[in-house]
Amino acid sequence: MTTEFKQLVSSYAAVRRISRRSGSSFYRSFWLLPRQKRDAMSALYAFARVTDDLGDCDEPMALRRSWLQWWRQTTAMNLIGQGNQPVRLADGMENLSPNASVDLVRHATDIMPALRHAANRYEIPSRYLLEIVDGVMADQQKNRFDTFEQLEHYCYLVASAVGIACLHIWGFRSPLPMQAAVDCGLAFQLTNILRDVSEDAARGRIYLPRQHYEQHGLEEDDLLNPRRDARLRCLLLDETRRAAELFESGWRVWDSLHDDGRPMFSMMWRTYRKLLQRIMDDPDAVVSRRVSLGMRDRIGIVSNHFVGPLYRRLPVPPLELTTVEGRRVSTHGNDPA
Repeated sequence: MTTEFKQLVSSYAAVRRISRRSGSSFYRSFWLLPRQKRDAMSALYAFARVTDDLGDCDEPMALRRSWLQWWRQTTAMNLIGQGNQPVRLADGMENLSPNASVDLVRHATDIMPALRHAANRYEIPSRYLLEIVDGVMADQQKNRFDTFEQLEHYCYLVASAVGIACLHIWGFRSPLPMQAAVDCGLAFQLTNILRDVSEDAARGRIYLPRQHYEQHGLEEDDLLNPRRDARLRCLLLDETRRAAELFESGWRVWDSLHDDGRPMFSMMWRTYRKLLQRIMDDPDAVVSRRVSLGMRDRIGIVSNHFVGPLYRRLPVPPLELTTVEGRRVSTHGNDPA
């Protein structure tokens, strides 16, 4: 067993450990995939998790930016080439963190071999992995958006790029409906933004675009100090309807997915869409708390995807999608979701 192969085995063990410790429902859905794809998802998740943590830590912004720039350069260097290779580190590490509160070298050593191996095996274009870092770097520089187009670009970096990388792991028949894939990521991230209105306000952040909230007679202060207000409620309902349309477009990815990837995609889509419905039913709730799914909903979604007979009875397309003249539109017969 070569040194490089030992490093790869150790790296996959590390990314599985990072994913498992996250406690995320996203991690639980990995178990719907075959072993090799599950390991690749762990590598992608660990990379995205550490990238997010670098952006969200309590260090000064200048230091966070330096770390992210170094992390991006290191990622780019390690995505070059094939096979098992020693981890490459960008120059300048000695100038980044005199307090060493974040061990970037260890993170790179733990994650990069598995990430490179997964990217090569599943032909994930490096641009999507680098765009994940770009999204977190953008969050350091801008937490206000004048237009929805600006918000769309941000959501693409932090969500759609991740989703497209996932699609390469899950497998799809060409051509991939790229707009649907992008829209699915936008739907997920817009749902996150709506759920986190009060939490983001407490951090001085506003992600809903100015052009939208000003149309409802709201000002920045109304978003930084949210309270029950008919104008804010109308704004939130408008955004939920926009997200619902993106979910509908995003479901079209289903038609191109390999069977291996369909259960995980379905579980993620239905989880986020259920969360959006919870917000649509009571938009005022986001003013005071972080809206989440109850235990019953979570157990139901997990059971419907991990228990074969329940999974095969899931409607395709999902019930949340639009109907035409009162009848469900489906070209898939009784295919499972």
